[in-house]
Amino acid sequence: MRSIPILLALALGAVPAAAEVLPVTWGQPAEARDVASVRGVALDRFGGSDGRALAALIETRLAAARDREGRDYYAVYSLAAPSAEGNVEIVFEGGASASIEERRSQQKRRYCKDAAEPRTNCEDKLKEEREVTCRMRIVALSSDLRAAREADGRVVYRRSLPLREEVTWCPGDAAMPASEDVVERLIDRAASDYAADFVPLWRADEIRVLENRRGLSKDQGERFKEALRATKTNAGEACRLFEELASEAPTQRSLAFNRALCAEMRGELDAALAGFEAMAGDREAAAAAGRVRGTMEAVLLEDSRT
Repeated sequence: MRSIPILLALALGAVPAAAEVLPVTWGQPAEARDVASVRGVALDRFGGSDGRALAALIETRLAAARDREGRDYYAVYSLAAPSAEGNVEIVFEGGASASIEERRSQQKRRYCKDAAEPRTNCEDKLKEEREVTCRMRIVALSSDLRAAREADGRVVYRRSLPLREEVTWCPGDAAMPASEDVVERLIDRAASDYAADFVPLWRADEIRVLENRRGLSKDQGERFKEALRATKTNAGEACRLFEELASEAPTQRSLAFNRALCAEMRGELDAALAGFEAMAGDREAAAAAGRVRGTMEAVLLEDSRT
């Protein structure tokens, strides 16, 4: 398993802002593996009244995707460009259409007693219940997206995403947002949801070390506290002390966990996973092992594209 260069840089250079944490960069591969395993992509026909807007936002998000080293994850081409020939491996098609429906309904609301026009900016004890006519507006966006291999046309991804936003306005309420703004917001949500299927997650985080000293001698406990203090200013020194203590007390829970966390911080993912898995039945270690497996899968997927 290859290490993670960006993780190593963070681990060696970062000083955690909070106490008793280590800087760790972890990742998760994109869910749509058939798409995420390629580099060259392009967008083709998008139908519907809002298809062009959806396509533009998806294209923007794919172009902004980055791998673990901060490089472009995808090369996004125009199908009409000469450079697309031989470089485009996946082609996206889809569509989007918004609809707007309005209804009226009678509702009971509490308004200020002394106001001829419905008003709500008074104390509750000065209000009375009135029946008023309210407007309900439903904005719905129906969209779909498909991804097919350019080589043989096989569809490797297909998803439909219906979204809606419902607003009720009664006299005295703040003005409704413009319908156009709601449609734009729904298209943006749809583009983000679709793109999330194709974009890997890489996150720099601060993970708490375990601090329980149970099972350590008095001297070991003092050195353990020294290691905890070192996490605030020098993660490498903290890990050196954890390693030293782990050689003396290899079954002590906090040391076993912190030692594996140090390996994860350094990008030594095989060692980190082995360390967490060795703590069988430990809930925190199991969660950490899951995080490391996700990182390993993301690394393998990205390396397969080189």
